[in-house]
Amino acid sequence: MPRVFIVLGLAAALTGAALPLPVAAQQAESFPDGPPFLFPLAGPPGPTTWLYEQHYGNTIEAFNFGDEWYMYGQGLHFGLDLEAPCGTPVRAIADGIVTSVDAEGWGAGPHNLVMTHPGTGYASFYGHLLRQPAFASGTAVKRGEVIGLTGDPDLSCRSRPHLHLEIRLAHYQTALSPLPFFEMNWHMLTSIGPFEHSFQQDLSAPFRWVTLETQPAVRFSANLLNNYRQPWPPKLEQRPPQSAAPARRLPVLPDEPEVTRTPISLSGWNVGAWWHGDDLQAVYVLDALPGGTAIFRQPLDGSPRQPVAETLPSYRSPDGRIRIERDSAVARLTRLSDGAQWDVATGGVYPAVSPGGTRLLWQVTYGETVPGKPEPGIRAWVSELDGSDSRLVYNGGGRVQWLDDGRLLIVRRVSYTAATQLSILDLDAEESGPALLGEYINLRDVQVAPGGQSIAFYLPFQEDPADSGVYVQRTTPGSPARKLPFFGAYRWRDARWLYTLSFDADQDAHALGLADTLTATHRWLTDPQTLPIRVANGDWSVSPDGSRIVYVDPGDYGLYLLEFAAGQACSSCAQTPIGSPPITIGNTPLTSQP
Repeated sequence: MPRVFIVLGLAAALTGAALPLPVAAQQAESFPDGPPFLFPLAGPPGPTTWLYEQHYGNTIEAFNFGDEWYMYGQGLHFGLDLEAPCGTPVRAIADGIVTSVDAEGWGAGPHNLVMTHPGTGYASFYGHLLRQPAFASGTAVKRGEVIGLTGDPDLSCRSRPHLHLEIRLAHYQTALSPLPFFEMNWHMLTSIGPFEHSFQQDLSAPFRWVTLETQPAVRFSANLLNNYRQPWPPKLEQRPPQSAAPARRLPVLPDEPEVTRTPISLSGWNVGAWWHGDDLQAVYVLDALPGGTAIFRQPLDGSPRQPVAETLPSYRSPDGRIRIERDSAVARLTRLSDGAQWDVATGGVYPAVSPGGTRLLWQVTYGETVPGKPEPGIRAWVSELDGSDSRLVYNGGGRVQWLDDGRLLIVRRVSYTAATQLSILDLDAEESGPALLGEYINLRDVQVAPGGQSIAFYLPFQEDPADSGVYVQRTTPGSPARKLPFFGAYRWRDARWLYTLSFDADQDAHALGLADTLTATHRWLTDPQTLPIRVANGDWSVSPDGSRIVYVDPGDYGLYLLEFAAGQACSSCAQTPIGSPPITIGNTPLTSQP
């Protein structure tokens, strides 16, 4: 059993003013016998059943697509989305009376159902059903009765099958967060999912509506709630491409590692803390100053945080040495070592610095970004770090990101299907065009390893359930994708190893694990009974050197540090590549040959 040490000595020094009771906890007090409703999907969540897709409330998706889909709901996502294979049974959450079937005014086609729940003051709505429910208005429905099947808003049963669930007051004009109404481990569910699970911030009020428990009620047809003057992160069309971390290789952890957990901040605001590549002794976080908000440096030793000179977030190069800001049609880069600045004409979007710090990459989107429609085109440009020698390197669909200083990864969704293509573009051989790495069904959460030689991703809801899970693949065209023997969230430790979090809705806490991508093996580093790691809404990150982890706990929204003591290396972790053939899905190879 791994040895676990929980450091509590800082707790007294770090305890400050108590955080206010979360809104969800306040609402739950109105249910003395516990949350009143039955969850609409039966069985445990997982890569073969169903997964949490999109939050209710102030989601990044709603902020970006509010003009197209959510204007009527004050710009917020006024329901809860649950991803599930087409045809998954949907249950009534309580005894009710059907009031509408396939009413066009409710949206969420192709089919929907609305019912009221007498004696509760609430109504429920089920959208994107596969077929018209077999009920007439006025029909009584029992709690747990199957009222329909999950469908796909694109009418394909492939591209975006999911259930859209709403809880409203009985007069239908107000939507509420569904979370307090169900007995579910929401933070476990949100530890992995197809969408980004962060909430949209307004830097003029950065703590408002950015946790699961504090989402506001939506009053339909009222004014927008997220018409932000200072949104962060910026709109999707302005964000920089992702960049891999510089290559790193760490010593193998021992068979029974000593894992130490230390609270580093139990007061103040800790949600969304981030690292800078040139500072391994602290994380950075937005917090309040008298009369405003600033970025603070929070030391990992738990000493008091201090505001830093910059007052608004900015992007950094992977090594932390270049700050990137946007000003109208140019990007402004600052070398922090000497303060040197220069502008690069990027069309008003943020560029990304390559892992080795020698080049810039940016993409300009043309066309509308609308859910359910073909992806807009992009033009990707590369230049030297100073902006010289800029050239168009890709013109097509999808998105691009750095693998290393000489290669790009292109991720492109095949329109109206569940397929995504991954391709590699060699910047020193552009005339040959992108080389296909693979085409996958229901591809999710692509993460590039430090150094760019491998990627990790997961594939839920495969035709053969045994093929659903987490995969790794070398970024050399023709390389096979390999399935790992676990399912849950993951982050790269170095070029070989993945930190993992367990995924079990029946458990209150996660176990932390380690996956070896060379041998396709996995082992747990902690036991949730002795070291209960509870991660709030997927808020955990690995230090730039891969040696430490910080995470936010949903119980106190405190910030915690995980460290690993040195010891004898793992005796079973031989550095031998996998020799098995490529995994296949049905008769189709999981990895396409270019």
